[in-house]
Amino acid sequence: HKDHAPVRGAMEADAASAASRDTAATTSGDDDAPFEFAARLDQLSRDDARLQVEVRGRHLMLLRRGDEVFAMDATCYHMGAPLLHGDVEDVPGHGACITCPWHHYQISMTTGERLYQDMTMKTCTLPKKQRVHETKTHAGAVLVRLSGGGKPPSPPPGTPRPKAYDLPKPDWESDRYAFKAPPPSQGRQASGGRGRGVPRSGHALRAFANPAAGGTRLHPGLRGQGVGEMVAHSMRGGDGKAPWAMRAPIPPRLRENVAEEALPSPPRGADADDARDA
Repeated sequence: HKDHAPVRGAMEADAASAASRDTAATTSGDDDAPFEFAARLDQLSRDDARLQVEVRGRHLMLLRRGDEVFAMDATCYHMGAPLLHGDVEDVPGHGACITCPWHHYQISMTTGERLYQDMTMKTCTLPKKQRVHETKTHAGAVLVRLSGGGKPPSPPPGTPRPKAYDLPKPDWESDRYAFKAPPPSQGRQASGGRGRGVPRSGHALRAFANPAAGGTRLHPGLRGQGVGEMVAHSMRGGDGKAPWAMRAPIPPRLRENVAEEALPSPPRGADADDARDA
């Protein structure tokens, strides 16, 4: 609203002044970045309040938990899910962790590490997945120190667009989505808001691959196409692919253009019947 503009301007000026004092003695890396205005504190007045904001072109999710405000990249590093309404729970030894609403990956809101359970049910972590950003409050404002910086400048007009394989690998995996607006969020998960009963990575994938566990949702064309290997990879901490993103049999009209040895093995038994009925 227009009436809020002078208030926001004054708050940003106070925040910038405080940030310059706070960063005068910094030395290297992200510590050299200033604290910047992200939101008014009254926008996060209650516990578990959430807000999606943009700071210098970087899309962030802010979340209040008790007296602390967390900030992290708003889009999940794995496959681009919005994290705004992900369930948050305290995990022993890892603090507050958010669960991706699409694939139920659990991410530390303090370190940005992905949490997963290995075959022995031990909780393990993988580093540099989701960027998290330092926050503080001052003069009624939430300030954020960006890790990884803001959106880089656009190249000069006429510059050829680089090929995907020419792009440097992002330092943190969430950098791939950081400067794109997240997709619309669909609200809280159905697990009650505390993460109970939410399957974790490999557990969810095993349900797709195991008919005894009710895994009938897997398309017949994907059966026998490496789902088991992908599940095992996930249980060792690998991100793998979602079942619907895996290779399916090649359509008949394209088979004459593909070398015979490159074709997947034809389905057998029940899978063949299902494939014919599809």
